[in-house]
Amino acid sequence: MPRLRLRTPRPYPFGLLVPVARTATRTAAEEVRRFLGTHRIRSTVADCAPRGRGRRRSPWKLQVLVFPDDAGRARRLVNDWTLPADAPD
Repeated sequence: MPRLRLRTPRPYPFGLLVPVARTATRTAAEEVRRFLGTHRIRSTVADCAPRGRGRRRSPWKLQVLVFPDDAGRARRLVNDWTLPADAPD
């Protein structure tokens, strides 16, 4: 009788943290972190996961990560916020 193998999901590379924003530059990512910090949401920055072969290169290089309990609020805040125009690259 053949044995069935259950597929186990691949572990998420950032543990408990979830992405809430993607940016093209380190400066923009740090600005998003500072903004979230003003709303008492802890965050960190990590490289974006590379896409599969054959796909276009994404302009997004970095992502801002938060804990799952803060993710919904953080996404709403970031979506409603605009990065200042005078922010250096």
